[in-house]
Amino acid sequence: MRKRPSWLQDIPFHSFLFAVYPVIALLAINISEVEFSSGFRPLLLSVLMAGSLILVFRLIYRDWRRAALLSTILLILFFSYGHVYILLKGVNVGGFYLFRHRTLVPLWFALAGLMVWWSSRRSLSITRATYALNVVGLFLLILPTVQLISFSIQSQVSQSNAEKNVSGLHLEAGDQPPDIYYIILDGYGRADVLKNEFGYDNSDFLNSLESMGFTIAECSLSNYAQTQISLASSLNFNYIDALSDRFVPGSEDRTGLDVLIHDSAVRKSLEQAGYKTVAFATGFLSTEWTDADYFLGPGYSWGELNEFESLLMETTFARLIQDGNRFGMQTSGSERFRERTLFTLDKMDELSYIEGPKFVFVHIIAPHPPYVFGPTGGPIEPAAAGTTRTQEGTSHYRDQAIYISSRMMEILPQIIANSDTPPIIVIQGDHGPTIPSNRQRRMSILNAYYLPGVDASIHPTVTPVNTFRIILNEYFGQNLELLDDVSLYSDYDDPFNWKVVPNSCQTNE
Repeated sequence: MRKRPSWLQDIPFHSFLFAVYPVIALLAINISEVEFSSGFRPLLLSVLMAGSLILVFRLIYRDWRRAALLSTILLILFFSYGHVYILLKGVNVGGFYLFRHRTLVPLWFALAGLMVWWSSRRSLSITRATYALNVVGLFLLILPTVQLISFSIQSQVSQSNAEKNVSGLHLEAGDQPPDIYYIILDGYGRADVLKNEFGYDNSDFLNSLESMGFTIAECSLSNYAQTQISLASSLNFNYIDALSDRFVPGSEDRTGLDVLIHDSAVRKSLEQAGYKTVAFATGFLSTEWTDADYFLGPGYSWGELNEFESLLMETTFARLIQDGNRFGMQTSGSERFRERTLFTLDKMDELSYIEGPKFVFVHIIAPHPPYVFGPTGGPIEPAAAGTTRTQEGTSHYRDQAIYISSRMMEILPQIIANSDTPPIIVIQGDHGPTIPSNRQRRMSILNAYYLPGVDASIHPTVTPVNTFRIILNEYFGQNLELLDDVSLYSDYDDPFNWKVVPNSCQTNE
């Protein structure tokens, strides 16, 4: 019989493994949406927590291995509480919810006491327990660690296929090039969808756009149903399968999409032509251009939690602090989302102080959830539904769409008035709202163009893949062929298995 490695039996390092595993695993799951650095503080605090527990129990039991065992048990209970709460909080009998904090917390303390008593018994084989926990801890960390390393390596892949389609941008000598505003209103649906599915008639907003000189594509569909894929396509003015051969049906690996967005053909071409890039904080890694010439966002103190930390907190015993709003901390991701969105809305029309031509990329994650705005912009309680699948979600989506529309009607005239040269402005939904079993609605988007000084023909069914082909042709001397407008739906779990969605919209013409 092969002898077990002595170090796995004698050195009780498993507490540190179980302490960092929840952080590493959550990072791996969300790595395409958060910076790896978001996990530094949680990792440090988790290690300190494990070390502190070991020291306390070592003083009590005079045994490092038993101290580590007790520490690991408490760490497992601490990091699993939020998961159990989320799983069971909806269970009710006769309208009484059985598993809320008032019942789950005493149960957790009783379980902790029982496990500490059991682990303190001298009859327990501490050697076997140490070996087993060390091995389990190591195995748990293998998969998320490999995922993080793989993502880091693959993210370096070049995306430059689309750039080859752009020759040097041509600007007339002496002309002041127009600023370009590319404004994404996440999940903003087409007018007929908003009216029929949500009871929201946004004709005031659309009429306001037209009075300013916008052309609205009345029957526009998005090319893709998911934000990352949609923006990777529009910012490189091509379909995803033409940009890379890595995105194939059956694959869930989105690695490379962020690179296509951050280092897009549009951005690189405009920067080479002398444009400065302006971007805003979004909380969504894919659209946070932190390397822009001007990256704008609300300031945060060291003591405030980032989105990843808030998400992690929800899965632990510390969600008691979050749910109870203790200590006046800004612990909710929804609160930060609201603050960040308001910052962007307040600053969008104040960029004229930046000299020279600007490419302004704005991704407002609304009316997409989280739902934090009432129809006049007032705060609301975060909705229990994260999508539009319930009546509550439908109401919150409508209210948020009303508010965003009203703010756009205030902001856009100011952008135009404050610009020395009439700017180019595009307002698009990256996809439509989530409506179960209706792909056509999911793909139906707001799509409006302000293209001053040119006679660009914007047909009613134009899709985002042609947005910058039109702009580059009309303003920068390019001769890019317009692509067929095709909408390709895919589920989130199978993002590259696309199904063509026909455009059945009828215009008023």
